[in-house]
Amino acid sequence: MANLCTICGKKEMLPYKCKFCGWTYCSEHRLPENHDCIGLEKFKEHSKESGKIIYQPVSETFRKRKIGLPFFERRSKSPYAIPISRNYSIYLIIISVVMFFLQLLIPGFTNLFLLIPQLIINRPWTIVTYMFLHGGTRHILINMLVLFFFGPTLERKIGSIKFLQVYFGAGLLSAIGHMILSPSPVLGASGAIYGIFACLAVLDPEIRVYFFPMKIINALILFSLYDLLFIGADDMIAHGAHLSGLLFGLYMAFKLKKEGSIYSPW
Repeated sequence: MANLCTICGKKEMLPYKCKFCGWTYCSEHRLPENHDCIGLEKFKEHSKESGKIIYQPVSETFRKRKIGLPFFERRSKSPYAIPISRNYSIYLIIISVVMFFLQLLIPGFTNLFLLIPQLIINRPWTIVTYMFLHGGTRHILINMLVLFFFGPTLERKIGSIKFLQVYFGAGLLSAIGHMILSPSPVLGASGAIYGIFACLAVLDPEIRVYFFPMKIINALILFSLYDLLFIGADDMIAHGAHLSGLLFGLYMAFKLKKEGSIYSPW
């Protein structure tokens, strides 16, 4: 599989590996401009800031195309190649939406996958499944909108594997944090999404959150203060779970910055 072109799926005896993004390409797509190289764009930005080499600005059309949030990226056109899609954020949204409809259609479905702290020993699967359930239309709508707008951005920055580590790591720590602080049942992806939001806020604090509007780092501070203020309140919101997921997102962000793992392709 390492000899297949990331774009078209063509098999190459001597494939080309892009030094900017790290992906493998055929002779037709080996040039950075022929595969919309994200790594090259970042290299040019760093070069512009440092002033060490001549900088050629990226066209506005190209910039908008990369900033957008495509549903599926780099899907192979070859009938013999495995489809290549790196946008696991969208898969998580699809799974959550399907699970929500199953909650509505199947009696007892929610109770089967709900996280109940007192029963975690007998129902260990719920420490994962709870994050794919939601308590209503408003609950899932808010969570999925945040994941849709910020998930793909973080995934492009750190790669799909690390993105999933942040998501599920934050979700698991949220469950543990909630069980320590409260005996109440819990469901929802909020803790995992807090982890995504916090990680992105540290890695790229200048991103604008237009539906507030403010910078993402300022939004993170406000959310943190809100959850700290109301932790323990009887308002049907798992503030402890939110903060636990946020802490894991911060941990992963600083870990990735220290390792220099930002903008890796996988």
